[in-house]
Amino acid sequence: MDKDANPVVAAQDQISSIHAQEVRSYRYGEFIFEEGGNSNQFAAILSGNVQILCRGKKVRVLSELDVLGLQNVFFKNPSPISAMALTACRIAFYGPEALNHFLRSDAVMSERLLRSVVKQLTQTTQRAAGGEREFSLDDVKMRFYSDNEVIIEEGSQRSEFYRLVSTEGGLRICIQGKEVTRLNKPGEFFGEMEALLDLPRQASVTSVGESVVQVYPGDQLPAMVEFYPEVALQIIRGLASRLMDINRRFVAQTP
Repeated sequence: MDKDANPVVAAQDQISSIHAQEVRSYRYGEFIFEEGGNSNQFAAILSGNVQILCRGKKVRVLSELDVLGLQNVFFKNPSPISAMALTACRIAFYGPEALNHFLRSDAVMSERLLRSVVKQLTQTTQRAAGGEREFSLDDVKMRFYSDNEVIIEEGSQRSEFYRLVSTEGGLRICIQGKEVTRLNKPGEFFGEMEALLDLPRQASVTSVGESVVQVYPGDQLPAMVEFYPEVALQIIRGLASRLMDINRRFVAQTP
């Protein structure tokens, strides 16, 4: 099989040239490491988001290419934290010998380890100092939809907006019963225009196959834009992409 055809192998190659001991899949809410547990492995996130907890309190959120569980290898004590899948995740697990290899012979992976550790230290320090952001991306709801289930109903007044986590067949966007475009890329936002302009829903959104979305309160959109500029850019790109798609469809249907 062509390695490039396997997204897990491709993502793993982005992290390191050394093979993981194993790669596991996790669903939302499943624990990767548990507080008080014993393990001689550390892990790297191939895809998805992982929430770190200590004594049940949220500490930080990790994402793709972040590492976790380094304390298991360095200190060989029971884990002081729990790591829970915040979305569907693919996690690569490595033993102590891999860490030694990375630090001695793999400059790229060493840099990624350092970046991840510094990021986690910064997040934890901000929380300890009481400097948490007004809105945190990890304080969001997850909703699960089945095939043909309506996520947004055209004309409704709800102000929530959404982010696609995963989907089997995409999200069908319809106006007056006619499909105008479809969302299928994890990470895409939708419903943000009505939240921003305080408008009734301009279109309906229906799940094609099973889908998982994150739900954000509409009144937190300004805070997200202020504190997470990367999210603002992602929202703008999503709006522009949908507009281009709708324009292409309009031109194709115009005689």
